Amino acid sequence: MALQSSGAISLSEIRTEFVGGSSAISLGDLYRGGSNIRANASNNNSTNLAAQVPASGAIAFNQFYSQAKGFSYTESADRSNWSPTVFGDDLNVNYPKTYTLPSSRTITNSSLNGIAFNVPSGAQSLTLTINGIVRTYSGYALRNQSSSTVTVNGSGSIRKNNKDGFNSTFTGNGSSEMSGVGGFGGASGTDFWHSDYGTGGIDVKVTRSGNTFTASWTFNECDYLNLGGGSYNISSIFPLNSDGTFNDGDTGTYVINATAGGHSRDVRDIAWGSKIVSGVRHFWFGSNNKAQWPTTMDLNAMTYYQSGHATTNLTTGNSQRSRFIQTYTGNHTTGSFSISGPSQTTG
Repeated sequence: MALQSSGAISLSEIRTEFVGGSSAISLGDLYRGGSNIRANASNNNSTNLAAQVPASGAIAFNQFYSQAKGFSYTESADRSNWSPTVFGDDLNVNYPKTYTLPSSRTITNSSLNGIAFNVPSGAQSLTLTINGIVRTYSGYALRNQSSSTVTVNGSGSIRKNNKDGFNSTFTGNGSSEMSGVGGFGGASGTDFWHSDYGTGGIDVKVTRSGNTFTASWTFNECDYLNLGGGSYNISSIFPLNSDGTFNDGDTGTYVINATAGGHSRDVRDIAWGSKIVSGVRHFWFGSNNKAQWPTTMDLNAMTYYQSGHATTNLTTGNSQRSRFIQTYTGNHTTGSFSISGPSQTTG
């Protein structure tokens, strides 16, 4: 707490603010830059709350009016994935430091499992006054990696949200099975599959290479003949950010209706689609044959439909979402904090 701004001021009051205890001191023990009142490190850009106290020469009681022990910084911009580096080398010193986030400012993490505001290892004597918003989309809003408890106060909010992203298989190049719906083929058979996942039914192998997603198969039964392997570029059903991460803010509906060859009376129809259902993106694959009755994936009607013969409803139950996407959880804090004041909420 800062000393009074006028009137009588005693050496004991100054000692209480800057030194503590009850040992005898003199004004000569209280120069700024000494052991009791620190000067800013060269890379400490915060405000010294005792800037009026002289570093040398004459020193008087009235120079301690309104002075306090510590450094203070008030944020002037919105930030993302931030750390209190403004305190420079003094961050790791046992000397009071207050970082204030005004009500008009926000610190945000939008990356998967990221950190909005990170207190690094070694930090000491730090207080966060949060009057604005610290928000994370997965990961943590506040992380304290130091062994020192960080005090948090203020009238703002600490907010957590979940975020969809590719699972570990598809964060980089990888492959997975994608099972399908459909199967109507009459006497000519139904099987359309990739040998990596057995020898029957309907499935394909989906492989990511860079930002290209390819569905491939090794067996394609069409009017009693195996047409053999093939592949199809299905990248258009996967909304991406410019850096190749999954774009969970995309709300579009994407459908591919295609064929995978034909023989005699029949044509092998194939289809893929993705759509937001109940706030999350789902994926489907379907395959049928019979040239006389082509099959269409319709994500408005949520069906895989072969006129006059077979209709399969597309639901979250037969979605292939978990083959590609997972939900990454958001958290308010991790590490040691003593929090009073800011609400902890979602949004």
